[in-house]
Amino acid sequence: MQISQAKKLEVITKHGRKFSAKNGGGSPILEGIHYAADGSIVATDRHRMLRIKDAHNYTTPFTSHAVTGVPIDGVFPDTSRIIPDNLPTQITLITDYKRDDIKAAIARVKLAVEASKVAGDKSYITKLAYVDSSVTLSVNNEEQSVTLACNINADVSGPDETVSFNAEYMLSALNVFKDAGSQRVIIGLTGAMSPIVLRDEENGIDVVVLPYRTVK
Repeated sequence: MQISQAKKLEVITKHGRKFSAKNGGGSPILEGIHYAADGSIVATDRHRMLRIKDAHNYTTPFTSHAVTGVPIDGVFPDTSRIIPDNLPTQITLITDYKRDDIKAAIARVKLAVEASKVAGDKSYITKLAYVDSSVTLSVNNEEQSVTLACNINADVSGPDETVSFNAEYMLSALNVFKDAGSQRVIIGLTGAMSPIVLRDEENGIDVVVLPYRTVK
């Protein structure tokens, strides 16, 4: 189901500041939400990014502070280069009258966040593995004897792949699509150290989460 431009602005208003850099982080331009010349809106803190296409009608690009709305001078980085064009491994979450994969995935990622908190892991390191047509989310902290493993219901295609990431970042990403009312979200993987792309193709919403390098 396609959503209106007003709904896209509602989503960016609610979630944009979560993806922008914190005040005093060393890069003032990234503390803002960027309204690009192509009609898209972008927010990023270099670790994750939210981009929504066809979300505004301004003809001149600008960046406004994510919290105060005050204009920010400077050149916003070209974020298009970090989004892979090809997503060979696709884990597709479907929401319809039969199933709600997005809601279920959010519940499981919340468990991963809580498990990481119990383990004292402030990086919330969580692993997503697609192996033999099965998708598994897991947390494994041997030092604190904390383990979690749960299946993710989804349609899958492409080669097996495993990637690690910050579970809080993934939770923020999934909540964007829940609030947008997305019915089909692709989690695209291109390699263990390549950006993870979550995409609602119908509504032009992309969220990118950078992976963690972990010791196997």
